[in-house]
Amino acid sequence: MRFLIRETESGKEKVKLSVKDKKLLQLLIQDSRMSITQLAKKIGISKPAITQKIESLKKRGIWLDYHLHTRPAVFDTDMYVFDISTQLGMTTKEMNIELLKLKETIGVLWYNSPYNLIMAVKTSEPGEVIDKISEILEIKKFRIRRVKDNWFHPMHLFKEIPDKHIEFTNTKAKIDETDKKILNYLYGNPNTTFAEMSEKTKLSPITIKKRLLELEKNKTISAFSGFVDPWLCGKEVVGISLIVKGKKETEKLIKHLLQVPQTSNIWEFYNEWNVNFVLWVDNQADVNKILNSVHSNFKILDTEISVLAAMIGK
Repeated sequence: MRFLIRETESGKEKVKLSVKDKKLLQLLIQDSRMSITQLAKKIGISKPAITQKIESLKKRGIWLDYHLHTRPAVFDTDMYVFDISTQLGMTTKEMNIELLKLKETIGVLWYNSPYNLIMAVKTSEPGEVIDKISEILEIKKFRIRRVKDNWFHPMHLFKEIPDKHIEFTNTKAKIDETDKKILNYLYGNPNTTFAEMSEKTKLSPITIKKRLLELEKNKTISAFSGFVDPWLCGKEVVGISLIVKGKKETEKLIKHLLQVPQTSNIWEFYNEWNVNFVLWVDNQADVNKILNSVHSNFKILDTEISVLAAMIGK
């Protein structure tokens, strides 16, 4: 798995987006492999205009990258989230470069919170990775959470396109070596063509298409989506960590969160702090409204709130 986003950070001013820009971005968030023909039809402009708009959104730094979301069960090693407390304000370009050099690193997120550095990593030896990180920066305290499962809801940023309904599923991913070959290429090239995939994997385009349809049907692939710069779009990204009481309560909560338009990623962990979800919101009032509903309807023992300040992947 790769977190392909280019580095971006808070403090940017909201940019002006046309209605067609907003429609295009929302459709790409919901399905980044949607064809140019389909996008043109849904938005009501020509295919060359779609291509031109995508390139313009990239150049302006609004559309950052394409991304493939899969269930963690497909990975050869466990996935962990490291919550790390460092000296505040330690995010620097040089430090991020060193953290990304670690082969286990998937993504680096800096938050305005006591645990101000959040790292997603793939490893079978989390303790060894913490030791490597401590050689790069001073760790004041840390918490290691092993990922049990995850779900993705395309965040609903622009009302010009309806929210996409996502069904909850708890099925386990089942893949073979052919599936792995396809997925491993897609992690690094999520918007590639069937012809390119065929050339790189030595599988026929028909085989690849059938396999992808099956992987999406059984929810091994959660989504083909992408990242926009939240701050240029006038949004804040807020991470919520919870201690949820009981397995049934956790499942009910995840089903609920998948119906919340502002939700993007939902993570379930084996640890005490067993749920984390991410919101893309207009303001703090949105967060308060969502959290009030969560606390009113579910058995929540504790809550932590973090506001994203910067993010980078490789």
